[in-house]
Amino acid sequence: MGAITHLIEIDVIVVGDIQSEHTSYAIPEWVKTNVKWWADGITTDAEFVGAITHLIEIGVIVIESEWDAQLAECAEFTRAYQRLDCENAIKEEMMREQYISTATQYIVGPVAYYYPGAHLENTAGGQPLLTIRMYAINQGDDNITLSCTGPAICNYDVTDGASAFKYASTDFTSGSITLKPDQGREFEMIFGPNIGYGGTTFVYDDSRQYHFRINESFGSVSIPLNFD
Repeated sequence: MGAITHLIEIDVIVVGDIQSEHTSYAIPEWVKTNVKWWADGITTDAEFVGAITHLIEIGVIVIESEWDAQLAECAEFTRAYQRLDCENAIKEEMMREQYISTATQYIVGPVAYYYPGAHLENTAGGQPLLTIRMYAINQGDDNITLSCTGPAICNYDVTDGASAFKYASTDFTSGSITLKPDQGREFEMIFGPNIGYGGTTFVYDDSRQYHFRINESFGSVSIPLNFD
């Protein structure tokens, strides 16, 4: 199983969606035959990899990831709050690694922002809703505070080159996010209807190029938005 895991990690075997509802763990005879033929040099490497990939995708072969193993260790804690703290710490690290490996990095002073893309949709009433989710990591030696106390006083907004749009919703706690050295945090901002407090109504025009702007005391950047 370790060899199969290695093939997945180096992308020789590329696995799609896995069907976890599969309940039979018997290896089909055709697979055993295919393995024997591969060992004897009768079938190609591609055919062998295809057979293994299929078994992984239907859940006959289950590959335990490093994260799965770490989460399983949390079950050793007898107190519920200890298990929860353990699981949350691992899930946070999983999220961090996912952002680092898949998102675009923007360095602003001591903070690394990871942007995976923006999501644009319309409400039933036709109001465009733009959702931006990012992950920020403090790479410096001192605490750093990200500031956004309200729509009118926020170091983050969206522009189409002509107008600046203020958020309609955000998960900034009490108007700020403080990051200790090496600490990371995911945050989300939604641009849409005007909620007051100096806010604006987000307007989408597909002929314009939109940017998400960060203008903190420690630096600034304008990130071109790509919508999914």
